[in-house]
Amino acid sequence: MAMPKSKHTQAFLRRISTPNDGAFRVCPIPGCGRPPQARAGRGASLIHCDRCCRRRNRHGDLIKTTYRAAQLRPYIQTVERYIKGLPEDVALNTAERRLALLLECAGPTQRIADLPHLHPRVKAEATLARMRKGDVPPRKLLLISLAVSAAVLDDPVRPIGVPDEFRITQLGKRALRTASGYHAVYGPNSRYDRYPRSAGVMLRHLGKLIDEASEPANRHLENILRLKHELFGPAPLPKSI
Repeated sequence: MAMPKSKHTQAFLRRISTPNDGAFRVCPIPGCGRPPQARAGRGASLIHCDRCCRRRNRHGDLIKTTYRAAQLRPYIQTVERYIKGLPEDVALNTAERRLALLLECAGPTQRIADLPHLHPRVKAEATLARMRKGDVPPRKLLLISLAVSAAVLDDPVRPIGVPDEFRITQLGKRALRTASGYHAVYGPNSRYDRYPRSAGVMLRHLGKLIDEASEPANRHLENILRLKHELFGPAPLPKSI
């Protein structure tokens, strides 16, 4: 049986479903032209439309989309080569130990079916717990963190949203892929697979936790980017955003 909504929740739902003539007339994102959520009675944003808000929720920016595996591969290969060349570096080793501690202290695992009902930070910690259970090495998270940060620095198309939100979200999305979902095999042709949703505030929490743990290694980003240019060249201009 569903719990009755509080008066504040009911008032909020009425407000976001009622068209607001005080909102912007159209979403200011170039090429959009749709009415903002509040003007259309489909959400709380007074500035951006429902489609652009959903894009930001999923990708971390109002115009950019998630990096494909092929786009990140040169950066991951570069970081791997760079780290192997500095086995005794204090900053890199400190970042790796901090990531190991982050995984160790993540707390208990949670069922995938329970995640939608949890606070975003608890979801992020549950993702880290699944990584620990799946024996994801801290070095892999360090590779992802440095590779994503280098890719954003090298990107010729800059994010236009909240500063650093795109990078943190992309870090969270890439790390989430290492935490496999729930899988059950019932027979030769019968199985059940369920994966956590790769969108929302949880990604920001997950990305921020990993980014803060790997912060000592960020001093190497300029050298990593320089090596990437030597090996693969700079990132090309996209045909479309």
